[in-house]
Amino acid sequence: MTKKPLSKKQHTDAMLRRRIKFVAEKGAMARLFRAGTSQELQEQVFRTLKPRKLASLATRDAYDRWLIRTIQSNCWRRFSRNGLSSDRWAYFAKLLNIVIYEIVSNRELFFDGDWRRIQHFLHIPIDSSVIDHVTKIDPRFPTITLLKGLTKKSYLDIQDFIRRVAAENKVPPIWFEA
Repeated sequence: MTKKPLSKKQHTDAMLRRRIKFVAEKGAMARLFRAGTSQELQEQVFRTLKPRKLASLATRDAYDRWLIRTIQSNCWRRFSRNGLSSDRWAYFAKLLNIVIYEIVSNRELFFDGDWRRIQHFLHIPIDSSVIDHVTKIDPRFPTITLLKGLTKKSYLDIQDFIRRVAAENKVPPIWFEA
């Protein structure tokens, strides 16, 4: 019995699943979510993040609205380790932002022209490395000592701050991801 090659959609889906698995199963990332839910979480991320949808977002405002709605979705509740109000803007936002970057920077999943446009829309996955890196560039960076419990307002304030610093330096905000 010979196997047939994957169709274009099957190949794209397999690549997307690999990117999600690569991010979600890293030790530090995996520990942020409820134990025993990794496979389900990966499936939910797969259902939620589609390269075609990302490519269709033509403006930063459209991207921001889509991402905020995605982060605010209650579909993440069953994967939350500390309660969704504690984890949403810290850990789920971080996971989604990293996976989105993995999708849009992969030329087999995303066209170069779409990448050049959307890289300016991306949010930074907030963690201690990013905080340290951006603070060294601009010490006015908002002080954060603990990600758990990060609020929507704090999350958006951080993203706005990074976008301002990126604009001053004439680079896409994602370049500040350390």
